[in-house]
Amino acid sequence: MFLNQLTAVEKEAFISLSVQAAKANGILATEEYAMIEEYCREMGIPSFDTENIKSMDKIVEVFQKSSERNKKIALLEILGLVFSDGEYDTQEKTFIYDYAKKIGLTETDVLQQTELIKKYLTVLKDITKAIDGK
Repeated sequence: MFLNQLTAVEKEAFISLSVQAAKANGILATEEYAMIEEYCREMGIPSFDTENIKSMDKIVEVFQKSSERNKKIALLEILGLVFSDGEYDTQEKTFIYDYAKKIGLTETDVLQQTELIKKYLTVLKDITKAIDGK
């Protein structure tokens, strides 16, 4: 949704963040992989290699320097990713909260973004049902 607003350096770090988040629970679900591919298209990145990604330290270093707005964009999009397979498990929650804290976002920021992404996904589901006539 908002990834095109990130800087080139942030976009590159975001793809690595996406892979790290998707693998947080030890499973790179098909839905998560598809979402990462969609992120690449949105940001104009031709492809990604799940084995050749930046370390969390490097990712955090990039986003620590980011604007508050871009930090929140990355957080919202990562939450969308971890919700894409229909599960938001303990490992994913831990990953999200740790990442947010390291880049200077608060627990309140995470809770607000989590509620927003849940609302968005509910509305998206309702729209899809309406379009499909179900």
